[in-house]
Amino acid sequence: MEYSEKIAERIEAYLKKQDWTYEFDAIHGNFSVEAELSCRLKTVLIVTQVQNDSFVSYAGIGPEAGVQCRIAVGEYLHRANYGLARGCFEMNYDDGSIHYRTFTDCSEQLPSEKMIADSYIIPLAVIDHYGDGLLSLIDGAMSTAARLILEAEEKLSEKQGSEKI
Repeated sequence: MEYSEKIAERIEAYLKKQDWTYEFDAIHGNFSVEAELSCRLKTVLIVTQVQNDSFVSYAGIGPEAGVQCRIAVGEYLHRANYGLARGCFEMNYDDGSIHYRTFTDCSEQLPSEKMIADSYIIPLAVIDHYGDGLLSLIDGAMSTAARLILEAEEKLSEKQGSEKI
């Protein structure tokens, strides 16, 4: 696969500056970083795919949604996505895998440190915020997706005011 080595160099410089442990697949232009969370999910694997004029980061959530809870998890993720400005949750309905995706366009310029930081920090913040409710649904909680989103939003407003992440 063809990718921009200059974009990859910028991402690698950022990861080194942050002292993050990462792996780089030079054949495909993919970075892999395991990061810690403060929610019950504990960790997330972020894979960044460098392309010719952009990069996409996928923050994969470990537990998959079982067949019995995919509809509720889908509703939860859909509700969580509402109003998010930078990225979104996605779920594969075939296997239940879940990730948070961000896209960074670099067609006009090489990515700044802030652009790269956002591709890592935003998924971590969003997953940290919504992770406990998501895990509750995957674990079979007797609550509804709507109720769990409301609880997550109430926690956020207590923490930061009423802004969405």
